[in-house]
Amino acid sequence: MRQKIGAALFGLGLLCVVAAVGLVWLIVPGIKQVPYDVTPPDIVVVAPSATFVSARTLPNGDPAVTVETGTLRSATGIKPDNDTAAELTGSLAGETLIWNVYQATDWVDRDLPVERSESRIALDRVSGAAAEWEGQCYNDVAAEDLGATGCKAGNIAYTGQLYLFPFDTKKQTYQYFDSTLQQSLPMPYQGVEEVAGLETYRFEQTIPQRGLDMDEETVAQLLGFLAPEATTATMSYRASRTLWVEPMTGGILGYRDQQHHELVPDVGPPVVIFNATFQYDDATADAVIEQARDGRAQLLLFGRYLPIGILVVGFLAAGVGFVLVRRGRSRGPGPATAAQVAS
Repeated sequence: MRQKIGAALFGLGLLCVVAAVGLVWLIVPGIKQVPYDVTPPDIVVVAPSATFVSARTLPNGDPAVTVETGTLRSATGIKPDNDTAAELTGSLAGETLIWNVYQATDWVDRDLPVERSESRIALDRVSGAAAEWEGQCYNDVAAEDLGATGCKAGNIAYTGQLYLFPFDTKKQTYQYFDSTLQQSLPMPYQGVEEVAGLETYRFEQTIPQRGLDMDEETVAQLLGFLAPEATTATMSYRASRTLWVEPMTGGILGYRDQQHHELVPDVGPPVVIFNATFQYDDATADAVIEQARDGRAQLLLFGRYLPIGILVVGFLAAGVGFVLVRRGRSRGPGPATAAQVAS
């Protein structure tokens, strides 16, 4: 009887070991993918005391372009397109998210729209980086046309990290996409910092001042209002951004984006047409931190605590089972009964 119990316990122990390994090697990799059915929270960033160009129509119907100072609020909404993702083939199939992204920037003090845009982006479910996909697109849309179609597939090539970092983010340099330059540039790891009680990796990207290409019509419109004596101009741009990334989930828990644009006319001084430092508002910070906490808890549960607990139970069961089997064998056959002797 002891041998049977011992064998059963030993088998249970081996089964626990297999289950623990299965959790780590089979279940956890599935968790380390952004689910298709998850809709990210709206991301809102605010820039107090920003300088920006306001283009509007006066009551008499005349256009007006002025440089203003005030608080800017930029909201990014994301709608997963799971139907399109399900139609992907080849290396993208089952590994890629398709997100429709809408962005609205407003002048808070006057409750006026400043900029609207829409885009379609393919993202790798594990690395969070942009995936090469022919349907990528970007479109600046008029303030009153938010959500309108007009995003032409293939007019932009997103690369690098945009809204997510990889699960198990490393202490290394990543490529991060700059929407003004429409290209990804290095964002080196800078150190470890704590955000809301969670350890994060700080990454910083610095873009030195450089010229931007502008179409002649845009230059002419800006000069007409901001530097009427000039006949031509160039545009300069510089930026720096800092991200605080929770490494287990790749969630961006802190965000600071500083941008500076100057119009440099051939006559007169440069005109600052955009200067702002954007950071998460309180609601966004709370939402991304809560999401990271939930993700960490799930990864720790299935990737560490459950496997360790199951292994401990398995080793104990296997050990007890082994001892019982050994004891049962060492005892040998039991003493003969009277009936056996008589026979």
